[in-house]
Amino acid sequence: MNRDASPLRRTLLASLRPGQPDDGSTLSLAEQITLQLAEDILNDRYAPGGRIQEIALSERFKVSRGPVREALRLLENLGLVRILPRRGAVVTALSAEEVADLFEIRAALFGLAARRAVANRTDDDIRTMHARLATLRACADADGADASLAYVTAVREFGVAIYSVAGNERLAALLSTLVLQTLRYSRLGLSTAQRRRQSVQNWAALVSHIESGRPAKAESAARTLIQNSRDEAIRMLADNPPPAA
Repeated sequence: MNRDASPLRRTLLASLRPGQPDDGSTLSLAEQITLQLAEDILNDRYAPGGRIQEIALSERFKVSRGPVREALRLLENLGLVRILPRRGAVVTALSAEEVADLFEIRAALFGLAARRAVANRTDDDIRTMHARLATLRACADADGADASLAYVTAVREFGVAIYSVAGNERLAALLSTLVLQTLRYSRLGLSTAQRRRQSVQNWAALVSHIESGRPAKAESAARTLIQNSRDEAIRMLADNPPPAA
């Protein structure tokens, strides 16, 4: 399997093995299958509400059904599939209410991470944040069908940098998992150039507050970032509700 450390794969590894940096070289067979399927789901190769069949996966990966079943359970733990009686594994298709709940938790935890980042920041951290902000600005102005995916990828990497500065591995692991569970909906919420430009402004405010040592304002800016994506994603879900599981 391909083990190159893409941003998405690093996020997945952090969720699979919280607090245990891993380049993928020691993953079990089931974990390798989990990574590939998670990437497929998050890149829309499996539609929300769609079934994932064990037999087809066994044939695809040339393994017995044991590692496949374990991989599907790991995906369920990550919130990317649901294992239903008589239907098997189904790709998660969240309702607007479920999306709102997940984003609410994510906003609160990201606010905490931002507050902690103020206390722990170094000059090198601030330089890194400004470099990531420049990357966001470039992605925000990009055109094409993959523009939102490129932007969300850059946002995810920026978030990981904030978690690292916050210095709490459990908090980072929880946030990484929530990012995965909400990734498809974050893409919805950042699907227009106007929203991406607004997001850049919010990130710039967050960096300014962290750099200037304003913990309360940093926490508020971090919450606003997540809440804006939530509001836009819910608005778009209302126009295009997910299929029933």
